[in-house]
Amino acid sequence: MSTYKDIQRLTGLSLATISKYYNGRTVLAENRRAIEEAAEQLGFRPNDIARNLRSGRSRTVGVLLPALTNAFHLTIIAGVETALREAGLSLLVATSPGPGDDALGLLRNRMIEGIITVPPPHDAAALTEAARTIPVVAVDWDVPGLSTDRVVLDNRGAGAGAARLLLDHGHRRVGAICGDPAVSTLRDRAAGFRDEAGADGVDALIPAGPYTVAGGTDAMRRLLAARPRPTAVFCASHDLTLGALIAINDSGLRLGRDLSLVGFDARELALATLPRLTLFEQPTHEIAARAAERLLARLADPGADPSPVTVTVDPIFVAGASVTHRDDGPPDRGAAGARTRGGRDV
Repeated sequence: MSTYKDIQRLTGLSLATISKYYNGRTVLAENRRAIEEAAEQLGFRPNDIARNLRSGRSRTVGVLLPALTNAFHLTIIAGVETALREAGLSLLVATSPGPGDDALGLLRNRMIEGIITVPPPHDAAALTEAARTIPVVAVDWDVPGLSTDRVVLDNRGAGAGAARLLLDHGHRRVGAICGDPAVSTLRDRAAGFRDEAGADGVDALIPAGPYTVAGGTDAMRRLLAARPRPTAVFCASHDLTLGALIAINDSGLRLGRDLSLVGFDARELALATLPRLTLFEQPTHEIAARAAERLLARLADPGADPSPVTVTVDPIFVAGASVTHRDDGPPDRGAAGARTRGGRDV
């Protein structure tokens, strides 16, 4: 196996210069080229473990997730890995599905230099403690008690945008399937939808339930059984959208004609619907890139103001044909003409 001494023999450079290059420090351009050409000729690869032990740095960032079964989480990993690899950093991924897991302790024991996390709620206190010594950037969820940098979608804006789209198409009986209100992203999408509809005097039907495919199916069946039933529905996640489509297919109703639908994070699914599904989605690659940027900024300037920074990104609207115009007439404002606010469960 080749060593620094073999590169020294071919280049005539000092071991100190070769070591400086492989530890990421600046060397003359001609020396850099000579080292790289010699390394290629010898098939030399530096021993990262030994180098990290000498420098006291791991050049590794931890990624902490609730699970690896979520497509959004996997896309975040891919985007973060691409951004950090360009900076010479690698990833160590761990999941923490429950309070009994010590995934965060595992990451800390590996000398990680920072953490990017979709924060499991039970790890909020431990992540806040970790943020006192290394940079921590939270993505997606807003967890009570967690005080770190965050990169989040404008979830209220997404819900409000969906409601406005349906209202502008003449719908006055609208519903939203937003899953579990304990999940901050879904709760905010529901709030945005409810407030935008309420501002037009429309009372939105918003059934609560698990944010799973089965939960989406059940919620849509409940909406379809309501009297009068909604003429348009917004689904606040990919799985809820898929579940709602199953219920619509089972009902015999025609998408876009008998019922308008706005989905979320379901671009591939939209390609399989007829007509093509209208939806909002998260720019996951942008979210991942912005999270990596925040982490790199903290690593580059450890003496910066430690106050948490929140970066908000806008949702993407993807036009389809599953929302059609309808003339339901003005909303029922009651005898006194007061505007109705707030959603109700079904």
